[in-house]
Amino acid sequence: MKLFFLFLLLSYSLCLQAQQKKVVQPFILKGQITNCPEEYLRIFYRLPDGRVLHDTLKLDREGKFYLRSTKVTRPLVASIQQKNIQINDFFVAPGYELTITGEGRDFLSLARSKKIAGRGAAPNRYRFMLDSIQIARMDTTKWYTLLKEDLLQYAKRDRKLKDSIAGVVFTGKSPKDPYLKQFEAIVRDDIRFQELYLLLAHINMNGSKYSYEETRALVENNTDPGLISGIYDARHLASGDYRNWIVTGEWPSYLINLDKKADTAKSKISIDKLQKIAAVYPAGAVKDYALTMIMEGRAEFASTLEKLNNYKTLFEPYKAMVMEPTYTERIGVAIARKEAELLVTQTGKPAPPFTLSDIDGKTYSLSDFAGKVVYIDLWASWCHPCRQEVPDYRKLYAKYKDDNRIVFMGIAVQDGINQWKKALAEDKPDWLQLIDKDDKVWTAYVANTIPKFIVVDKQGNIANFDAPRPSSGETIEKLLLQEMAK
Repeated sequence: MKLFFLFLLLSYSLCLQAQQKKVVQPFILKGQITNCPEEYLRIFYRLPDGRVLHDTLKLDREGKFYLRSTKVTRPLVASIQQKNIQINDFFVAPGYELTITGEGRDFLSLARSKKIAGRGAAPNRYRFMLDSIQIARMDTTKWYTLLKEDLLQYAKRDRKLKDSIAGVVFTGKSPKDPYLKQFEAIVRDDIRFQELYLLLAHINMNGSKYSYEETRALVENNTDPGLISGIYDARHLASGDYRNWIVTGEWPSYLINLDKKADTAKSKISIDKLQKIAAVYPAGAVKDYALTMIMEGRAEFASTLEKLNNYKTLFEPYKAMVMEPTYTERIGVAIARKEAELLVTQTGKPAPPFTLSDIDGKTYSLSDFAGKVVYIDLWASWCHPCRQEVPDYRKLYAKYKDDNRIVFMGIAVQDGINQWKKALAEDKPDWLQLIDKDDKVWTAYVANTIPKFIVVDKQGNIANFDAPRPSSGETIEKLLLQEMAK
């Protein structure tokens, strides 16, 4: 009997130890962002399958924050983002206890001052050192305008800098970190694929300059041996640059360009990336990922129900090729979610209400303008195409500013208040300017892409949810006059 109880006790002890081994250590992030205009920040964790998890960092009056998270169950790449506060591409893992500090007055101040310390800081030295050097150099080279030889030299310099920093960070004595080698592999892959991205983007923007043979040679002679032959290796999915810029973007575009160079009959035929990926990528994780990300992305950024319905028809044969059930489920969820969002903003539906502040703190509600046509411009200080519309918007406003049938309104979305004020001082728009501090308008008006222009009729209903820009000239004037005449 004693032996039996001893056996039970030993079995229980072993089971308990096994359970304890499975317990994932929490990830801890603390620090201080001084002079931060935001009350909270979001930290995003990017999973290799394209999903994104997030936590919220609440800042006190001194900009201090503390987070203990159980969402980090494996080594991941993370970013802290909220309006113009950006700390991108740092490494997190179970058991890491990181401290991040910086001056958060604006994007550049934070980029120059940010520091990282604590358990897990070793692999993060790479990104923080690279950012520090690049900020100090302030290289304003527009690489996309360079000719071939200049671009190759630029790519080599960029590669040399990143390789040298990686060498410093990942060789020699380092603190004991079980994830160091894994993060080194990600960095090394990122560096290789950043170089490949420059080449592919150059080719895809300047395709007519090169023959079929020259195009292939430019890529194959200027990348690491084995990189192209192993381009569909699923292990590359750990690299954010591979996922974001290569496998779903420049690589299928490059393959389409090669097709058109090899067969002139195809030169005038429009070939969709989905079509090329379906035809060329071998079955497996990379193909599943690429097809899913493109379909998910297009659904998310569909600006009208008509566009979304067209996508649904286009997607059908490609959804059937995705072997991973969770991916096909995600595509369906993305379509359903976007459909629900767009149904709310259909023509004739009540425009989502809002109450926002101007630069002086005075509040305005959409309902204040009942009986008037409202032309809404959703924009941001960091959005160059948005600000390019200002001269044409100024002309349009000057023409109708005294017409009491219409109100012109700009709403800054996903923007920092300091950067918004700076942009207003620079652009000097005369019409009403409001800021969407809590992202309510950005969410309600499905402003995934900006600039976005919306026309609300005199009854407060959506007249046009994807209205022409001021630069369209007579097109937008005709639409506004039609609504004003009702």
